[in-house]
Amino acid sequence: MRRGTHTFLRTERVHFGAGSLQEIKEEARSADRAFVVTGRSLYEKTDLVRRVEALLGRRHAGTFAQMGQHTPGSAVERAAEAARGADLLVSVGGGSVIDGTKAVARELGYPRHIAVPTTLSGAEWGHRVGVTDEAAGRKAGFRDERSVPPVVVLDPEATVHTPERLWLSTGIRALDHAVEGVLYGGEHPVTDVTGLEGARRLMRCLPRSKREPEDLEVRGELQVAAWLAYFGPANTPMGLSHELGRRIGASYEIPHGITSCITLAPSLDVMRDRVPPVRWQKLADALGGDPTERVAALVEELGLPRRLRDFGVPEADLEEIAAEYGERAEDALAILRAAY
Repeated sequence: MRRGTHTFLRTERVHFGAGSLQEIKEEARSADRAFVVTGRSLYEKTDLVRRVEALLGRRHAGTFAQMGQHTPGSAVERAAEAARGADLLVSVGGGSVIDGTKAVARELGYPRHIAVPTTLSGAEWGHRVGVTDEAAGRKAGFRDERSVPPVVVLDPEATVHTPERLWLSTGIRALDHAVEGVLYGGEHPVTDVTGLEGARRLMRCLPRSKREPEDLEVRGELQVAAWLAYFGPANTPMGLSHELGRRIGASYEIPHGITSCITLAPSLDVMRDRVPPVRWQKLADALGGDPTERVAALVEELGLPRRLRDFGVPEADLEEIAAEYGERAEDALAILRAAY
């Protein structure tokens, strides 16, 4: 075993399984003013946010329900102003909502944060926060370990209203975490185990969830799989699939789950000769075959998009995007062309 270091982030507790939403009541007991951050669709079309507000009871000090896709900087500013004075933030939604709440927490001096994810994107685990500069159409953001929510609630019942394409595509995003962590993170006694197991479970359970969308047990298994896939964010650097996804997602308004559907298989094809053969084989064993082929087949089986051209990205933009990646520009351009 080589010498190394494992960095733990701020996650203190994870409540998981059907009914775990009830744990919010106990977690909020020490708060005076609890503020909820969510998105418009969850707030207007489901009762989930109202259930969270009821669990907070008299501590509920307000709700901001306008955190949009890709975490617009203007929405973060408005939410932070509305939440001023809160000593507890509760995020309810997907990665954009959770990242937005992490950015709000930073603005307010890091009040306690409970994250209730409704997708599989994994923002609740990471210290990297993406915020979109709307004028530039680029994702910026920051890295800050203090922004990581100390409490996460993985209740499959909170995901039942998540649109199928969003649910399944963020599952591919979770697979992207596992795959790139295993391939590019280097040998690691913890994240090698969790990443490969997360990948195995995602491969097995995503098709089941498409066939049986009402099955809470499968949804709960997927939540745990996505957690395993991104178990050590500070120890697992991501590769070009993630980096390109952040760029094209913000610039062309493509959801991050979909960007992984588009970039992950092509990035594997381009990078396969740069990966140590033993790590490639470990990933192949976890995925049940050649990684490029298995990822592409899964995206197709789930009925998810696979081409940049389907989202109005001009082919003429590809070289300009790739040039931003310096010494990796040639690889980035090969991935983008293969994905187009």
